[in-house]
Amino acid sequence: MDFYNFRVPLLILAAFGRCALSSPLLSAKANGVIGKNVTFKTTIPSTTDFLTITWNKGQDNIITHIPSKNTQNIDEKYASRISYNATTCEIQLRSLTKEDGGEYILSLVNSEAHTLTGQIHLEVLEPITDVMITSNIPEPVEFDSTVILTCSAKGSFTYKWFNGSEPLVLDGTHMRLNPTGNQLIITEVRRTDLRRPIFCIAENLLESGKSAPFNLTVSYGPENIVTMQTPTVPFLKKGSNLTLTCSANSDPPAQFKWMFNGAERSQTPNITITNLEEENNGNYSCVANNVKTNRNVVSPVALVTVLEALSGTNISSSTSLLIAGNSTVNLTCSAKAGNADTVEWLKDSKPLTPGDRVTLSADKKSLTIAQVVKGDMGEYKCQLKNKVNQDEARYKMVINYGPENVKVQGKNAVKFEEGIQMSCSADSVPPSMYSWKLNDTVMNYSRSIYVIEKAKAGDSGMYTCEALNPITGMAIKATHKLAVTEVGAVDEGLSGGAIAGIVIAVIVAVIIIGCIIKCRRKSSTDIASPY
Repeated sequence: MDFYNFRVPLLILAAFGRCALSSPLLSAKANGVIGKNVTFKTTIPSTTDFLTITWNKGQDNIITHIPSKNTQNIDEKYASRISYNATTCEIQLRSLTKEDGGEYILSLVNSEAHTLTGQIHLEVLEPITDVMITSNIPEPVEFDSTVILTCSAKGSFTYKWFNGSEPLVLDGTHMRLNPTGNQLIITEVRRTDLRRPIFCIAENLLESGKSAPFNLTVSYGPENIVTMQTPTVPFLKKGSNLTLTCSANSDPPAQFKWMFNGAERSQTPNITITNLEEENNGNYSCVANNVKTNRNVVSPVALVTVLEALSGTNISSSTSLLIAGNSTVNLTCSAKAGNADTVEWLKDSKPLTPGDRVTLSADKKSLTIAQVVKGDMGEYKCQLKNKVNQDEARYKMVINYGPENVKVQGKNAVKFEEGIQMSCSADSVPPSMYSWKLNDTVMNYSRSIYVIEKAKAGDSGMYTCEALNPITGMAIKATHKLAVTEVGAVDEGLSGGAIAGIVIAVIVAVIIIGCIIKCRRKSSTDIASPY
């Protein structure tokens, strides 16, 4: 028997009984993608020490390499898709198919009939395509809807979710993933849950695919409804204009309607009422509606009060003729248009204080002055006020009185043919009428000033002036004595100063005379000198 022909098989059989020193493969697992390539890496630097090298997949022989003969036998099934590195024993399998997955075995027999084997498991993955996000609800409503976002793709992969560029943060209750990770479930969705675009990434060990950005639009509201009134005053003047505006936070934007005293007035967010009338008084409210959420919100009620402005204010008097100490007058203040809330009376720009003679009616619109006196004379003002404006009227009260303090002024004595005038005056409303008498003889003269151009003796006497008030009917007289002297000085009597001067002059004269007499006596008694 020729044992030489059986040397190689015997060496191989002998090698099975011995343990391999180490695995010739770099990894026990490999991943590939359908249609792409995969390379099985080894730890062998050179094949010069090996007699045979074989790659098998299950029972199928892929390649047999005998380095000494430099022969490589590749199975026909793999011939077009395999590349073999004769130095490192590595193989590259191209254009992977699903059927290429499985166990691959590398066996090496060295010159000592020792066998070195290694196994690697190839998993062939489907390529990732068509990654996209879909929502179970096209228009979710805040707090009402549970949103389920589904990430779908083709191929073999796992899932990751991103909010913008950041991984999505889940709390496990309000926002969570299903067990497979391809569905993001948001319970009672809120507008703030996902503010940035959402992305889904499907990936495996070799590649990944990213979805287009998905924007989650959550319908909410209306809420925070606000109404504004222009002008903002609580009471509006009749004939003016009013604008009411309404706004609310809502997505989609809310639809509005205005209600007036419970009835619909307008289906707009803003209303303008021109030329306001009392019929516009009432309660205004705004209703905001979201057609997606089907929610309505009603604003607080705006109370509109329209008042007629005060105008045409007038003061009327019960009588136009007032006599001091005799008349009682009633002044009434009224407006042609508008109703007054308050009434205030002033006299000569100062508040009028009621007293014993001055009384006001309960509504203060009537002022009564009993037994008027001249001090009641002056300007009276009535001020009417309401919540939209104020108006006023003035009345000048005239009190007829007098005459009082009648007096005549002028010289008591004049020279012959000297000019003179005497004036008669009196306190009186209206001004008094005057008449003159001389020594009880009526003079045809009715002016307050009596003029004599050239006095003569016949002008001397007692002058009487009578002041007459044509309204009160009162007349009061005053007298004045006039003396007309002959040609020369007018004896008008000596004043105190003149008398004092005369006395002093007499005394001085007496002293001088006494001195002269004394001197003469002394000179007559002197002795003549003998010399």
